[in-house]
Amino acid sequence: MSEPTRVLVDIADHVAHVRLNRPDKRNGVDLPMFDALVEAGTRLAAERSVRAVVLSGEGSSFCAGLDFAQ
Repeated sequence: MSEPTRVLVDIADHVAHVRLNRPDKRNGVDLPMFDALVEAGTRLAAERSVRAVVLSGEGSSFCAGLDFAQ
C-alpha cells in the first residue's frame, strides 16, 4: 500500500492552497512531511502565477507540531 500524500497543493485564482495531510496524527510534522513542504515551497516559488499561499491542515487540527515518534 502506498503512503498517502503528506502535503496537498491546489492553485486557483493566483492563490496556492497548501494543506498538511496527516489528520490521524493531528498533522504532526514528520520528516516525510517536512520534505514534502520543502518540495512544495520550491515548486511554488518557481510558479510565477502564484501571488499568495494559504497554509492549512486537513481534519480538525492545523498542526500539532513536530512528530518525533518516527
